Amino acid sequence: MNIQRKLEEIRRKPEHIRLRYTYGAVVVSMLFILLLWFFSISDSIKKADVAKQQNVFDDLQTQKKSLKDATTDVKKSLDDLNANMQKPAPDTTQPSPSNTPPTSNSNLPALDNTP
Repeated sequence: MNIQRKLEEIRRKPEHIRLRYTYGAVVVSMLFILLLWFFSISDSIKKADVAKQQNVFDDLQTQKKSLKDATTDVKKSLDDLNANMQKPAPDTTQPSPSNTPPTSNSNLPALDNTP
């Protein structure tokens, strides 16, 4: 069927019939556009979800490494603390020579109290 002949047939029909053809063409065109839009949006959402999941995975890997480092540091600190607690404490019953006050004032200079 020739398109030109079909268009001429539609032009000869009454106006209310021509409006039906117009509305039909608009509905078919809009359905086509909506289908394209739907598939485009669904594809974009899938790509965004994959990228978001990858970002979450990368964040979890970073947090895992950070936790391992923190755990290692805490373990090392606890081992050092345990080693320090195992050392014998110094004897505090006798004062050390550096803590005893001087017994005589012979090392001190004389004060002159004259006005």
